[in-house]
Amino acid sequence: MQNGRNFSGLLTAVLLAGLTIFSCQTVETINPQETLKKLAPPVPEAPETEPVVFEDRDGGLWLSYDDYRVLERNVIALREYAGRLEIIIGFYREE
Repeated sequence: MQNGRNFSGLLTAVLLAGLTIFSCQTVETINPQETLKKLAPPVPEAPETEPVVFEDRDGGLWLSYDDYRVLERNVIALREYAGRLEIIIGFYREE
């Protein structure tokens, strides 16, 4: 009872009416493959790598500072790409 009124009868009627209305509606069949396609994350594009030039010097390879920075950017881009691919693999393995 709330403020001297009994709402249980009204509440019961509303709930029964709602149950009747929602139970009479037709339910669509769900195709799991179509749902999976809609939820699937998009495949990321492979990063564009910049060319790196190694030079032969004194029996080894030499890398200039600028080429070192280019190589560093390439490695960072490939690690980010690998991380995105791992997320997608986890999605399909249901992890």
